[in-house]
Amino acid sequence: MNSQKLKVTNDNSSFITLWLEPWGADYGLSPHDEILIVAQEPTDDFYFHVCDDDKGIRVWIEGNARDMLVQQAGRELQCGHNRRGETS
Repeated sequence: MNSQKLKVTNDNSSFITLWLEPWGADYGLSPHDEILIVAQEPTDDFYFHVCDDDKGIRVWIEGNARDMLVQQAGRELQCGHNRRGETS
């Protein structure tokens, strides 16, 4: 199965939030946490667009894929994983 992957690591000394857009799905990352975003069967024009600001990281999905998975240590994460405080 064709896929594209993006690994995100929190190298900060504090908690951050990652949003998967355009859905606004949020995932909390404690210091040194890593997650893997997997686009299954992406179209030829698919890519990840990563933006960061003072609230966290936004990963925009550009193009289409059959499915999007967010994983940590081989386990699929659901929206709201490790959520804290402000989520927008």
